[in-house]
Amino acid sequence: MRALALVLTAFALLAASLACARADVPAPTSVPEPGSPTALPTEAIVPTAEPTMVPTSEPALEPTPTAAPAPVFFLREEVMSGRVALEIPKIGVLAYLRMAEEAMGPNGPYFTRPGEHPLWIPDRGAEIGNVGVALIYGHRQWGPVPKVFTALDRLEAGDLILVSGEGKTLTFAVSETVVVEPADFWPTFFRHDDAALQEGRIQIALLTCTPWGTDRQRMVVFAELVPQQEVPSN
Repeated sequence: MRALALVLTAFALLAASLACARADVPAPTSVPEPGSPTALPTEAIVPTAEPTMVPTSEPALEPTPTAAPAPVFFLREEVMSGRVALEIPKIGVLAYLRMAEEAMGPNGPYFTRPGEHPLWIPDRGAEIGNVGVALIYGHRQWGPVPKVFTALDRLEAGDLILVSGEGKTLTFAVSETVVVEPADFWPTFFRHDDAALQEGRIQIALLTCTPWGTDRQRMVVFAELVPQQEVPSN
């Protein structure tokens, strides 16, 4: 019996020892297996406020329209004053204009005979510088003496004709020269004048007799106004 008691006592001591050993061992920790993805913490997405449009106090600038240049022309009174000059550089003409007067004769209307000065006809065509054709005429010769338009036949397309005075200058460029019979002059002139009026063009016409020393035919030099920005500086 004593031996059995000793055996039971030994088993009790062994059981107690094992219980203490289990109590000192920490509980196993869950460790992720190698290669398994680690979840990242999710970031909170904060919406960005839209930029605020701040109105400026300055209004938007609009392009300033370019003012059209004022038309330049010569009134009847300016020509009558004798201070409006006709200049044709190529043939050396520089003369003051006079105004022609119209009268009625036995063969119909006629105009003042030109002398040393070219004459502008005020009521047959336009004012000088206005839309239409302004008509200026003058002698080529009187007897054997050369007059103001003696070399008019030398003008070619593009040659310049200037009308100036009273602080204004108009520049014309020759466009064409025509020779007609006396009876055909007025129909020819009015066709050009009508076309210029319809198309808004500004022209002058220089009229004289031809050939030199005769009055058998009429020579007419038509010239077109050159815009101011295109006038040659020389």
